[in-house]
Amino acid sequence: MNIKESISSIQSRIAAFYEGNKKRVQMIGFAAIAIIGGTIYWFQFYMPSQEKEAEVKFAKLWHYFKTDSLDVVLKGDKANKIMSAVEIANKYGMTAKGKEASLMAGLAYLKKGEYKKSLDYLDNFNGGDAILGPSTIAAKAACYSGLGEMSKAADLYEKAAKLGENEYTSTYYQKAAVHYELNKDYSSALSCYETLESKYSATREGQEAEKYIYRLKGLMGELNK
Repeated sequence: MNIKESISSIQSRIAAFYEGNKKRVQMIGFAAIAIIGGTIYWFQFYMPSQEKEAEVKFAKLWHYFKTDSLDVVLKGDKANKIMSAVEIANKYGMTAKGKEASLMAGLAYLKKGEYKKSLDYLDNFNGGDAILGPSTIAAKAACYSGLGEMSKAADLYEKAAKLGENEYTSTYYQKAAVHYELNKDYSSALSCYETLESKYSATREGQEAEKYIYRLKGLMGELNK
């Protein structure tokens, strides 16, 4: 069989398959077109419009968050057409501003001492820069501390400190140490203070670390060795 005959044979088999499965092939084709079209619409039109809407609503709320108007942040203000952070987070959760609204709602609930609700919204926020990321983890730590889960709080404070590894986040080492000590995990507390002393001696926490190191070593019996 030469090349022309091979091509002709393949074409014939394709034509025969199509005739025998015409409806199925057409349905698959229509489905593929619908999926491609839907994907283009989603990314090119729907999501950008959602991002823009969320950004406008979030901007209106920002002033109330900065001024600790927590009731407006969490409940909104219908008279002034202010949507709450909770509503923005729920409606625009897939957008960048929707995720920031989750963080805002979580922090507002934390300030009100509603720790479980705070965690629900803080868990919906992922990412952030070298300051915002550690701050979010530290906020979760504060929630667990408020709930009396000292070990969890200590671990998260230390995680926040290690994630940032700068003078701003070094204070989380101290908070981690305090919570480790409350949980009688003196070894972990000592490690946090030693990190403060060696890496962040220029900070207030680093300068105070020595006295806590001395006290913890006394509790652990290391000074008598």
